[in-house]
Amino acid sequence: MIDILHSINIVTDYVLFKCFAKSTAGHGIHSPMVYDFSRSVLGNKNNYEEPNEVEWFRNWQIDSSISVGPSDYGAGSRLMKKSEKLGAVIKNSSVSPKVGAFLYRLAKWSGSKNILELGTSVGVSTMYLASANPDAAVITLEGDWQRAELAHNSFDLFNFNNIKLIEGDFEQGLNESLNLFPTLDLVFFDGNHKAEPTLRYFKQCLKKINGNTIFVFDDIRWSREMYKAWKVIAEHQSVSVSVDLFHQGVVFFRKGITKQHFKINF
Repeated sequence: MIDILHSINIVTDYVLFKCFAKSTAGHGIHSPMVYDFSRSVLGNKNNYEEPNEVEWFRNWQIDSSISVGPSDYGAGSRLMKKSEKLGAVIKNSSVSPKVGAFLYRLAKWSGSKNILELGTSVGVSTMYLASANPDAAVITLEGDWQRAELAHNSFDLFNFNNIKLIEGDFEQGLNESLNLFPTLDLVFFDGNHKAEPTLRYFKQCLKKINGNTIFVFDDIRWSREMYKAWKVIAEHQSVSVSVDLFHQGVVFFRKGITKQHFKINF
């Protein structure tokens, strides 16, 4: 019953969102930065070429016979309650090609050098982030040993030497990561879809932000409590601009600009 009610709420929210959200063409967006973000990253005005090897890897692994158990970390997938083939894990738990390309273009557009990801899964999103800039330092955290091993093997296969994977408890892994970074340029929060941990990780990462830092939160409408957490993050005093893409939420920390909130179709 809870899943049915949640699905109904999601559909209602989506209809309302579509009615009021701006276009990626940038019409009606009165922030030069968000206008450029919308056109260059969401609309891909600059025609950034996505890394074909990541999608080749995804398609190759879809037919894999490897069995992967359900993860005990984070909120997990509503679609995965028992051991599944790797292909099902990629379909249900990894970022879609659309979101992967978005992360790649965002890292490219922002010129991010210090990138942190909370929630590696089997490494699809990590490879998108790392492909944007071979000179960037990418640290990714994964609590589940089997997923971490699969991701690590994939990084080695494609010679991603700019990725450091930290396996184990997020609390310890996040502290270790933050000690390794002088500052954070881009953070992708996809490791826990519960409100309290998300807010806690957000506050921890605030210690390393700079004026160009970007935080991306996945599945902000995963649940009512997760959406409430997103609203708290968007209203935080350190956030200057928030962008609601319906499934993803993006926040910027630019100084000297008026606080604004945007909804953009993506």
